[in-house]
Amino acid sequence: MPDHQTDDFDDIERLLTVAGSAWDASEAHGAFCGMACLGGAAAITGWVAELLSDADRNDVLAEERARTLKELAARTILSLEAGDMGFMPLLPDDHEPLRERTMGLADWCHGFMHGLATAGGADEGPGADALDASIPAEILEDFGEITRAGVDEESGEESEQAYAELVEYVRVSAQLVYDETMALRPSGQSYNDNQASE
Repeated sequence: MPDHQTDDFDDIERLLTVAGSAWDASEAHGAFCGMACLGGAAAITGWVAELLSDADRNDVLAEERARTLKELAARTILSLEAGDMGFMPLLPDDHEPLRERTMGLADWCHGFMHGLATAGGADEGPGADALDASIPAEILEDFGEITRAGVDEESGEESEQAYAELVEYVRVSAQLVYDETMALRPSGQSYNDNQASE
């Protein structure tokens, strides 16, 4: 995992906690990725609003927190759009206990599925139809299983290997769902275009 991902996780976790958000960093990032599959860069504004919905509107740092979240979302969009498999889910650092990392991965998958539903992938329509395609449907079923993942009291090398394989599967699968839903996103819209329209 790139170092900046570790830094982002710690920073976003603190930001959400201080802002009084009910979200944790992994679930929040997963939710954005799910929303972005169907909404592209247009999902950024709604995602930030959802994360900070319980924040004190008189907080002098509210604007700075929103900007930090938008920057994370922008980097995520650019990584997914690059299509070079450089995308990484936002998860606890590899030095954290395996139980915490596994919970983070489960939260990320839960957030991803929530994001898809929020963006319109749970009901009838083109979003739901696209997600019914064989590859995304299988992935979402697997993600549902991962949300229930647990760790044995005695975790060792095999558990670490299993976790690493799950992270790789989630990373590649999220990219695949993003690629598969390309036709459903607003055409010709980039992060910069979205910013200019706000």
